[in-house]
Parts: sequence; C-alpha cells; structure tokens
Amino acid sequence: MVTEEFRQCPNCGYERGFHVFFRKVKGKTRIGLICPNCGQSYDLGWLTTGIKTLKTESGLMY
Repeated sequence: MVTEEFRQCPNCGYERGFHVFFRKVKGKTRIGLICPNCGQSYDLGWLTTGIKTLKTESGLMY
C-alpha cells in the first residue's frame, strides 16, 4: 500500500511537519500550512465556514 503525505517542505526540506494559518476570505476561513523552518506558506485549498472569528480568547489549556 502506498501512502501519500505532505510532510516535507519542498522549499527547504524540513521534515517535521507544519504550522497552520487561518485567513478570512469572503466570509470563509482559509486554512493553510507554514513551514516552521523557512516560513514558506502553502495554500492547499482548505476552506471552512465553521470559524466565525479569528479573535483569540483565553480558554482551556492542554
């Protein structure tokens, strides 16, 4: 079985995953990835209407 995954940054080769970003676009929220090593961002086309605001609030800590 071949598994496809996007784990390594094509820009710098960092292999330990990504951070996420959230950006409001025309009433939706775009979710993308940022390489924590070089800062390159990747838009994978993920959009959601489930995030109403990007304002942060104090909450539970894990």
